[in-house]
Amino acid sequence: MAERVKYAAVGCGGMGRRHLRGMAKLYGSSRCNLELAAVCDLNQDNANYLADEAEQLLGTRPRVFADIEKMVREISDLQAADVTTDTGSHHVVTIACLENGLNVMCEKPFAVTVRGCTKVIETARRQGRIVSVAENFRRDPINRLIRALLDDGAIGTPRLMIETSIGGGDRIIITPWRHMKKTGAITLDEGVHHADILRYYLGEFRSVFGETRLHEKVRYNTRSAGPGGFYARWSSDFPETIEPDGEDALYAQISFASGAIGHWINDHAGHGKATHGRTVYGSKGSIESPGDRNGRPAKLYLDDGSVIDDGRILEFAPSYHLSPLAAELFGGERIWTYQFEFNDTDSRILALEYYELGECIKNGTQPEMTGEQGRADVALNYAPFESGRLGRPVTLEELVTSQADAYQREIDEQLGLL
Repeated sequence: MAERVKYAAVGCGGMGRRHLRGMAKLYGSSRCNLELAAVCDLNQDNANYLADEAEQLLGTRPRVFADIEKMVREISDLQAADVTTDTGSHHVVTIACLENGLNVMCEKPFAVTVRGCTKVIETARRQGRIVSVAENFRRDPINRLIRALLDDGAIGTPRLMIETSIGGGDRIIITPWRHMKKTGAITLDEGVHHADILRYYLGEFRSVFGETRLHEKVRYNTRSAGPGGFYARWSSDFPETIEPDGEDALYAQISFASGAIGHWINDHAGHGKATHGRTVYGSKGSIESPGDRNGRPAKLYLDDGSVIDDGRILEFAPSYHLSPLAAELFGGERIWTYQFEFNDTDSRILALEYYELGECIKNGTQPEMTGEQGRADVALNYAPFESGRLGRPVTLEELVTSQADAYQREIDEQLGLL
């Protein structure tokens, strides 16, 4: 068996538990290249809980730590860390891992502000370490297929993408901290997925005109277990109500470098009918996405009136091929649909992220989702915030260089990034 890269799980809450299932899926594959050697969390109850789960799922119990420096000192051959702490601490924890010589995979969003992303990128460059951003939507085989359909000209030249997500009402979504500006409001924590898909489908954006809202001034605890049920352990401890200070809705028009336009709504305060949709219109047809991590087929609409939503869609995407591990996990190199329940799908995609990290460390290569990619996602996510404050469109360059930072500046000051 080839030597495996030893890594530590840093952050042992709900997301850490989800990541552990991804590692279990990688352990069960033919290409496992990582080994969980330690878990680390300031909350030792959470750390021990995750270590116990790891023993059940992986066969051995990782060592438990509360301090990154001590962990690295005591496990001399530790090479990587998987950071799944709350969004507001991503940059602090990732930098601490990098400065202790570890390569890092950090959950999305890469940091709570663009300036935070830049600080991590600079630290990784200075330390000569790899940083990968754990953005999972683009790794869904259906999104890989849609990207190939776009690249292969199935709908001609892409002209317009409409990305819509409306729902949520006045309930606490997953955890209270996801409604607070300083720790990464839900429009960032969840919205960054959609920012990445917009960029993954249509390429880099040039400018954005938009605005944001804080619709719900009070949110209520519904005892939600969150995605996959991994947060039920903590939901009963949340307050009955919270008063958010982070925006819960954004509305934007995006101009891409290619000339395409994006219309984006990410509204987590929607009442009544929930709406979720993603469609790309081109010069010869359109593609309707089924969403993410559900395995339903994409639909290709052509000008002759035909609608293709079965295996024939592969004829329009000759370049579409999944990686060997993705093909193993999802049942084929050119699948157009799959049937796994959410947690199973989620774990398979996370296994792909882990495997890529291991290969990058072993071969000295860069991941698909570099720090720069993660920063561009955060920049696009904050573009409607900054545009709304300034009353004009903002450009990618302004966002990346923090020239357009009126909204983020308060966060940066509170976090000591200025």
